[in-house]
Amino acid sequence: MKPVVLFAPEKILLQHTEDEWLSVLGTHSLIYSDQSAKDCLTTKFPALAPAFRLYTHFNDSLLVELDALAAAKALGTNTIVALAEVDLLRVARIKDRLSGFVTRYEEMTLLYRDKFLMKQKLAEHGIRVNPMSVVRSACEINDFIEQYGYPVVVKPRDGRGSSGVRLLRENTDLLGYLQEQTGTTLHNLMIEKYINAPLLNVNGLYVNGRPVIISPVRSTVTCLDFLDGKSLGFQMLAESNPLYQRCVKLTRDIVEHALPRLGTMLFHLEIFLDGESLIVCEIACRLGGCSVNQELSEAFGINPRLTLIDAERGGPAARVNKLIKPRRLLGQLNIPPRTGKLVEFPAHIDLPFIRYHSVTAKKGAEYSGMTMTNGEIVSAIIEGNSEKAVSDNLDKLDSWVAEQFIWE
Repeated sequence: MKPVVLFAPEKILLQHTEDEWLSVLGTHSLIYSDQSAKDCLTTKFPALAPAFRLYTHFNDSLLVELDALAAAKALGTNTIVALAEVDLLRVARIKDRLSGFVTRYEEMTLLYRDKFLMKQKLAEHGIRVNPMSVVRSACEINDFIEQYGYPVVVKPRDGRGSSGVRLLRENTDLLGYLQEQTGTTLHNLMIEKYINAPLLNVNGLYVNGRPVIISPVRSTVTCLDFLDGKSLGFQMLAESNPLYQRCVKLTRDIVEHALPRLGTMLFHLEIFLDGESLIVCEIACRLGGCSVNQELSEAFGINPRLTLIDAERGGPAARVNKLIKPRRLLGQLNIPPRTGKLVEFPAHIDLPFIRYHSVTAKKGAEYSGMTMTNGEIVSAIIEGNSEKAVSDNLDKLDSWVAEQFIWE
């Protein structure tokens, strides 16, 4: 099999063992990531050290895609994989050039990155989305508010991790937001009507255009609540829950009909449950953040990221062609830092319903809350024999961490 050119941030790389990476990357593969992670990555993955290509300000570096394109040509490979939102378009650009522009990966991937174009396409297919508009000026924001009223959300069209998202509830919020801007023309922004409704997520995997994993979950709070300091929980929907099949049907309609078919892909879909209506918030061709990959691995018995890479290389995973049923009902809890100094916390979380946990908190560190929805200090996967049991265990874990983590 051909080598892999992998784009992945430190956080994703560290969620897997060196043996796991070696099992799907083989020899001569390359891993592109950030220079700031060098010491950690080379210490944890000594056998992979020669494979790393690390860059200062990796996420914003224009050099990365040109270097990776040249490296892929030298390796004779067209297996280029991105596991994080920020890398999806530059990997698509590389793949198009390796094919001599026979493929249209950038054009297709853009509909998974540009939230306005995405939802415009979904609406054309008859899928419900909130009222929205591109905005380039204060007047256009005001026009939208005059038509639809408060509250509204202003956000980047290609945002990630909820960065740059602003909820405007009243005129005072609007004036404050406008005063923060540095010019009279706004760039890459959209506005949409805010909906105060429960959030459902669907994560999963397609291989060669066929669904392998489709996992609907219920969110306990919104991403904006998470940024404000509330713990973010997800609990899988039981197959007996009528919402389960509705979410599966909507997901397949979007991925297989409304949007371009990318073939082998991970996905993360966000849906508002407005009364009995399902309203699409957005979809991405990567997994959700936090510990979604671990949650799916525990629930379905295969590792989505590693399966994706193996399938892209033409390995055994490429022959997987059926939808897998979940083996167990799980939940996930992600706990953000408080503002202050973290004085003390236990080395392990010893609760009977925990199947996986990661504590990235640092003793003695000063925290100031979160700016993106990937800054949690505790993430855990829990199990239960019913949706209620999962929900109860999420609450127990949240209370346990609140009691055991000492702040000043």
